[in-house]
Amino acid sequence: MKDQEQKPKNKKLLTYYLILGACILIIAAVAVAVTLSLTLGGNDMTVDGGNDQTDDDGTDNPDDGGDATDTDGDTTFLIPVSEANALNSYGFYHNTTLDKYYLHTGIDFAGEAGDEVYAALDGTVESITTDPLLMGTTITLAHENGLKTVYTFVEAADGLEVGETVEKGDVIATVAEAMGQEYKDGAHLHFEVFLNGEAVDPETYLEISEK
Repeated sequence: MKDQEQKPKNKKLLTYYLILGACILIIAAVAVAVTLSLTLGGNDMTVDGGNDQTDDDGTDNPDDGGDATDTDGDTTFLIPVSEANALNSYGFYHNTTLDKYYLHTGIDFAGEAGDEVYAALDGTVESITTDPLLMGTTITLAHENGLKTVYTFVEAADGLEVGETVEKGDVIATVAEAMGQEYKDGAHLHFEVFLNGEAVDPETYLEISEK
């Protein structure tokens, strides 16, 4: 009688363990599936990140190369006279001839009438103008990168014409006799630099590299 009662209990216990084992296997399978999913997802994110980095590098490098190209070209000016003796610098100053204070938009280089005046940079003769009362003769050279140089109180070199190409160091004029609105300063070259139409301090470009 006891054996008969023990058998149903054993069957129930066996069934319980089978169900428990099946549950454990199911849980393990789900855990493995989730782990694989997360692992694959993480790998996808890593690959995407690598592609983004490659795109950024490809975009940055052309820009860097473009900047380097823009800076090509000689912008170191030659002192336009043989002696770099500056009478007046760029800035606010007192004009003794006119007895007025105003912005002096260039550098005055002292010299003697007849001293040679040189092109500060390769360029093209844009204009040659003469104002017999105030400025005398003025020569304007156009250069690359929006630069222009202006030479005032000079006598243009023989044969110099508008549109002519000149090279850095070419003689384009000679210093004229003292005259005009700065005649009390004596014979000198008034030298100006313009960048994109705006007057700038010539010392930004002059490196005192004498001819």
